[in-house]
Amino acid sequence: MKKCRKLLVMGMMLVGMNVSAQVSVTYALDSPTFTLAHESTDKFETLDSAYLSVTYRFKYRQTAKDDSLRMEDLMDLQLGRKYNAFFSKNLRDLDQENTKSLKTTMRFTPIPEEYVGFDILFNHSDKTFQVTNRIPYTSQVIEYGEQMPGIKWRYLPEDTVTVMGYLCHAAECKYGGRTWKVYYADKIALPYGPWMLNGAKGLILKAVDSDHDFVFEAVGLTQKSQPVIRYTWSRKTMSKDEWQKYAANMYKNAGAFVRNTGARIIVMDNSEKGFHHLNEDWEQYYNPLEK
Repeated sequence: MKKCRKLLVMGMMLVGMNVSAQVSVTYALDSPTFTLAHESTDKFETLDSAYLSVTYRFKYRQTAKDDSLRMEDLMDLQLGRKYNAFFSKNLRDLDQENTKSLKTTMRFTPIPEEYVGFDILFNHSDKTFQVTNRIPYTSQVIEYGEQMPGIKWRYLPEDTVTVMGYLCHAAECKYGGRTWKVYYADKIALPYGPWMLNGAKGLILKAVDSDHDFVFEAVGLTQKSQPVIRYTWSRKTMSKDEWQKYAANMYKNAGAFVRNTGARIIVMDNSEKGFHHLNEDWEQYYNPLEK
């Protein structure tokens, strides 16, 4: 994984690990950031088989001034007859690699900060979404459910782009406190798309919010059958509103939050020691997809 090796050098380097009943990790960072902890992929249940999978390049802001959208991940949308799934392809692949590596070498690759820590399952039978969120620096997983949103689309037939060779027409909607413009391929007559963006007249292959904070763009499409799975992690259930308040507080009080997780973080600098401990007053930039 070339990207991970680069990040290990630039500021996600694992400098110590004591393996016993509980793994204790020290992180050395060039600047404070949130990163996810490893989750085992050994245990899961197979819910469905996907007949179509779409891979999106997801780009988003690292800071308020990051107009170039430097944060980037690959997200997979799996479409099944019973369930759809949406998750970070990069994170899932790395979790699987780390699960194997921990068994054989007692080592793992730290997760890059841009890998997205949520995944979504859509149940076709009752039109509900189950949203799972992983908590930085811990093995905690928070889950909430919600009904499929009734998104109202305004179609812009003259606005077109080509994505992956498909002619796509534009549509706009308001959802989650943002205005989105999407481009859908009406030749792929499936009313699905990345994240919660569903219900358009065709498969959504590109989506951009009006503030240009987020961009989803399809970069791969396969009809090879793939299992739609749910990992049997220990999950804590919250309401959606409780989760949003929890997440906002976690980012606002990031320094105190990290201290309470038990993770040991040092920030590299030009001092005589070459590092300093994380400031408990640190606040992490927070810009959620849904405001």
